[in-house]
Amino acid sequence: MADWQRLQARLPLLDQHQLQRMEGELRAEVLTRLLRLFVEDGRTQGEALEGAFAERDYALMARCCHSLKSACGSYGALRCQYLSEKLEQSCHERDDIQVENRMRAWQQALEETLQQLETRLNAG
Repeated sequence: MADWQRLQARLPLLDQHQLQRMEGELRAEVLTRLLRLFVEDGRTQGEALEGAFAERDYALMARCCHSLKSACGSYGALRCQYLSEKLEQSCHERDDIQVENRMRAWQQALEETLQQLETRLNAG
């Protein structure tokens, strides 16, 4: 198993401390609205990235990853942020094998992250 795989597996999907801090700064209602937008945007951007991946458009994939990396970082989606960074790097390097491996890991992390957020939102 590669170093990036071991590291990403140890990263939490969501940084609960960051979410708590945001809730304290913004109020629960505002954070809820923002998280709903993040989930919606995550699905939309995820579909765009998957489309670019299907076309092997590495330039578009890198742009999508760059955007996702920022959004994920803002909301404490640590594993997705890390994998977006690694996938973006692989796209710039045009490393087919790494793109394939990191794309699979990223897809799984995004789905798990969005599910975790949706569970949180539905419980509130």
